[in-house]
Amino acid sequence: MSYPIIICEDNPIELKQLNTLIENYLLFHNNFFEIERTAQSPRDILQYLRTSQPNRGIYFLDIDLQAKIDGIDLAKRIREFDVEANIIFTTTHEELAPETLKRKVGAIGFIEKQQDLEAYRDEIYDTLTYVEKLIKKSLEYHQQNFVFEIGTQIFNFNQNEVYSIESSKIPHQLIFISDNGQYEFYGKLNDLEKKYAFLFRISRSCLINPINIRQIDFP
Repeated sequence: MSYPIIICEDNPIELKQLNTLIENYLLFHNNFFEIERTAQSPRDILQYLRTSQPNRGIYFLDIDLQAKIDGIDLAKRIREFDVEANIIFTTTHEELAPETLKRKVGAIGFIEKQQDLEAYRDEIYDTLTYVEKLIKKSLEYHQQNFVFEIGTQIFNFNQNEVYSIESSKIPHQLIFISDNGQYEFYGKLNDLEKKYAFLFRISRSCLINPINIRQIDFP
């Protein structure tokens, strides 16, 4: 599974440069990341979020986007769709760094664009390496527990509480059954099967936790 990189930069030259630098990094890093969307307009990024519903995306955002919303506003909107988003600002406005803290967008990086190319590249590479470590640590934790999101809420269940996950009649929605009740959330069984080693697929539409299942009646 690769994690999506999304870039929003209104200057086409700077957008191409950033895209190229990231592509060069990805050549040597085992497909952990993938550039999934580049855009000059925040509107395009919001449309992508609505249709793709990314998880743990890596977002490189210019702050001054020459639009009705700036990069900090866009970051806040991203958090509504992707709770575990990794947000990195690339900008010529160093003075706005405190504003990103004030507006509580949870950025993990603030990269100055007006520096020599080698230093700019190294900062981007160091940030991507750091993000990879963060995601891997998060996965280690989540693999011990079953975690999913409903809206802005994150639910965390111990393995022993998980009974099954099955497809819902609603497209792209799953039904999670535990000893604490039933929940419905958006996701894919294939992704969950790869992510959680303790789950076992018994059909195209159902995963179970074998330690909590005594009998299966197949139709």
